[in-house]
Amino acid sequence: MEQNWTDKIVIVTGGGGGMGQAAAKRFAGAGAKTFVFGRTVESLQATAALSPNIIPVACDVADVESVAAAMKIVLQHGVPFALIHTAGINTPDRFMAHADPAKLASGETWKTVMEVNVLGVVHMIQAVSKPMAENGGGRIVVVSSTAGHGFDSYAGVPYTASKWAVHGLLFTARMQLNAHGIVLSEYAPGEANTPIVQKRPVLPTPEHRSAMIQTDDCAEALFFIASQAHSMGVIQLPAYQPFGGMPPAVTAPWLAGLEIKAKAR
Repeated sequence: MEQNWTDKIVIVTGGGGGMGQAAAKRFAGAGAKTFVFGRTVESLQATAALSPNIIPVACDVADVESVAAAMKIVLQHGVPFALIHTAGINTPDRFMAHADPAKLASGETWKTVMEVNVLGVVHMIQAVSKPMAENGGGRIVVVSSTAGHGFDSYAGVPYTASKWAVHGLLFTARMQLNAHGIVLSEYAPGEANTPIVQKRPVLPTPEHRSAMIQTDDCAEALFFIASQAHSMGVIQLPAYQPFGGMPPAVTAPWLAGLEIKAKAR
């Protein structure tokens, strides 16, 4: 287990808030020189203000040229020891069939979700793996989702498809990267109280939010995974969520958000 993070270089994508911001704070607090990636430097200022060890870098993970430019900045300081990839999106239009046409996933939604959630992972792994390998190895932890491990009626079709793709990508790439000294791990949280929740068609109640996994919980999990010398696949669930997703038949806090009513008895 990696105990000393002092002066190690860590990249955290999606660093403007939520899980990424909490993870950046955790690694910076452990002494790592932590580069946070987000679409604009302005969006990263609140995170950068949390620690002098946090350095903001503009980067759109869906754009391979933007990733390359951001990596040039990082490599001026040295080779990253770890990549913590939290960047991901969802949209309100997430249905294949719905009475409200506005909730049907559009072609643009499909394109954007796949570009960010899947190609963003590809771009970042490819960008860090070469310098890591040349430097003797490193750690990569990618945030997927329980939506990529089982039936999840709540996450929506494009998001779920993207996370299944990420899970398969990581499952296949793990040994390829391991051959170059890079430890690839997957963190799959269930319902987490992050900014992506704001994109839901129906927002959860405060009580529901408080029962979710919180961003500090995610940061601790990511720090633990990245500290291991071996690959890990970690699924973290809030107490109320069954493994394999959140089927409508389960009368728990997300049911109203699906606009599905329990059957009358």
